[in-house]
Amino acid sequence: MNKKTIWFSAFRKVVPADFEEWMENLAKDGWNIDKLGQFGAFKIKLHKTEPKTYRYVFDLNVCPKKDYKHTYEQFGWEYVGRMSSCFVWRKEYTDVRPESFSDRESLIQRNKRLKNAFCVILIMMLVPIAAALVGGSVLFVNGDVGKAYALIPFVLFFAGISIYLSWVIRQLNKNLER
Repeated sequence: MNKKTIWFSAFRKVVPADFEEWMENLAKDGWNIDKLGQFGAFKIKLHKTEPKTYRYVFDLNVCPKKDYKHTYEQFGWEYVGRMSSCFVWRKEYTDVRPESFSDRESLIQRNKRLKNAFCVILIMMLVPIAAALVGGSVLFVNGDVGKAYALIPFVLFFAGISIYLSWVIRQLNKNLER
C-alpha cells in the first residue's frame, strides 16, 4: 500500500496547531503529500516515502501581499498548497523545529483570524434557520401545517452545521496561543 486518501481531515483537526502536528506525525511515519489542492479540507492524497521530519505551517491569509509566497520561500519553506484561504507550508529539519510565527502575538492573531472566519460562516448559517422558522410559523398559523413540517429537514441540516461551527469556534478560542 503506497498510497492512501484521508477524508475531511481539516474538519477534524480544526485547531491549526493540531493540523500541523498531525501532518508532521504522518511525515514521520513516511506518509507525505506532494501538493495540497483547493479541496484538501475534504480529501488529501498521501504516498509512502522515507520517513521525514517536517515542520508544517497552516496560515490563514485571505488577502496575501504580493511578496507573501516569496518571503516564505526565501526562508526555506516549501509551498504545499492552499485550501480556500489557508496556505500550507513545510520545512524539513533535523535538530530544532523551525518556527514560522516568531512571537506569541502573531500566533494569537492567526488563530483569531481563523476563529473570526468561522464566526462569519456561523452567522451565515443562522440566517436561513431564522428565515425557515419565521416562514414555518407563518405557514403554521395560516393552516399549511404540511408545508411547515416540510421545513424541518432544512432547519435540522443548518442547525447541525451551526452546532459543528460553534464547536470549532470553541476549540479555536481555547487554543488561541497554540
